[in-house]
Amino acid sequence: MFGWSPNTVTDWFRFAQQLIGEMVLDNIDNYQIGGVGVEVEVDESKFGKRKYHRGHRVDGVWVFGGVERTPERKCFLVAVPDRKKVTLEEHIKDFILPGSIIISDKFPSYEDLEGKEDFWYQHEVVNHSENYKDPITGACTNTIEGTWNGVKKLVPARKRTEEGVRPCLFEFMWRRMNQGRQWRALLEALAQVRYV
Repeated sequence: MFGWSPNTVTDWFRFAQQLIGEMVLDNIDNYQIGGVGVEVEVDESKFGKRKYHRGHRVDGVWVFGGVERTPERKCFLVAVPDRKKVTLEEHIKDFILPGSIIISDKFPSYEDLEGKEDFWYQHEVVNHSENYKDPITGACTNTIEGTWNGVKKLVPARKRTEEGVRPCLFEFMWRRMNQGRQWRALLEALAQVRYV
């Protein structure tokens, strides 16, 4: 189309992805989701490679995320070193606004989210060993499960490492936050670039 070499296209793509990553980090408060009475589904997923394309995944990185149950489906996605309670709670506090209704599966790290003194959240649980939607509360994690599918399509298998996955997560969050105005948002970001 422009007569650019594949290397030039790759360089521009990497530049744009780096720029988007910096925008997300510089404006991380804008990526907080939820709020009083807003439902937020949370889950964790392993991004990894299968050895010889067989069996269970062996290498990779855990990603923790949350998605609002609103038409905008705002989200946060973050690579985490483990799925321990303290790790996930730290990211819940960082990314989910107080007063939100957190919906999760029955993973042990999510136990007792409601009863803590400094934790102002409601918590609903769905037990996936019994059903995928709680028949009483209607709690389910379908939105975040569907989001994982979209995120994993964006992350090539060779980038499913801690270093490689971060720019892709930032890009997904940025795209979701700028739905319907991505080109304009990219041009605005480019206008902020200062050369030294």
